[in-house]
Amino acid sequence: LHRHLIQDTEYPLKCNDDGSLSFFWFDAHEESYGAEIYLFGKVWQPEINQFVSCSLKVHGMERTLFALPKMPKNKLRGSLTPEEEKTQQDSMIIEFNNLRQNRFKNITGFKCKMVNRKYCFEMPIAHGDHKFLKIKYPATQPPLPNNLTGNTFECLFGANQSMLELFILKRKIKGPCWLTIKNVQQSPKNNNFKHTWCKQEVYINSPKDVEITIDDMNKASPPITCLSFSIKTCRSSNNTNEIAMISGLVHSSIN
Repeated sequence: LHRHLIQDTEYPLKCNDDGSLSFFWFDAHEESYGAEIYLFGKVWQPEINQFVSCSLKVHGMERTLFALPKMPKNKLRGSLTPEEEKTQQDSMIIEFNNLRQNRFKNITGFKCKMVNRKYCFEMPIAHGDHKFLKIKYPATQPPLPNNLTGNTFECLFGANQSMLELFILKRKIKGPCWLTIKNVQQSPKNNNFKHTWCKQEVYINSPKDVEITIDDMNKASPPITCLSFSIKTCRSSNNTNEIAMISGLVHSSIN
């Protein structure tokens, strides 16, 4: 996202009585392998009696991986005793920690636990419930290779999952809609520069601060600004296509 010099009039952020922000989102973007997530939308600006553009930066995302345990010889999945499962879990944690310290030193820490998940895809794994080691670490740290294997686990799931996709699924966001944003803060202006072209820039420190309420589902959508443009090309002296003309039409209030 490019920065640009602030030239517009600055207005305070209008929050609800409980301190939350009503935010209508219609687009999203991620950068740095998901370390930065931006939502773009509209908020109400009472000083000018209209909706204005707003960007919301989401901090605190975590990469979520699922490691499939490698079974001992002559053992079927689901046949381990509780003691064997505990030994298997400890071995996986130790190996993953060793991999992190020796091969992936940019990952400074992680948290994990055993969970049950269903599998029904193309790998030669029986469909149904299986135990996985769920691993989480900050999205600001790099993703692991998708083909990583070990002595105690067969494969990793979710290593290359988009953080934006994970955010939308976890918060149960379905298409453009109103969102209630808690604990929202206005982004600081560094040397009078902004990170986006939006009138307002805000951020939150946890994706759990984004919710969809009953009131959100019953609110009308705000008008949006639309640009329709056309490009005409011609042949250059080098016999290549080059842009000769661009025309556009802006409609600032489409319902």
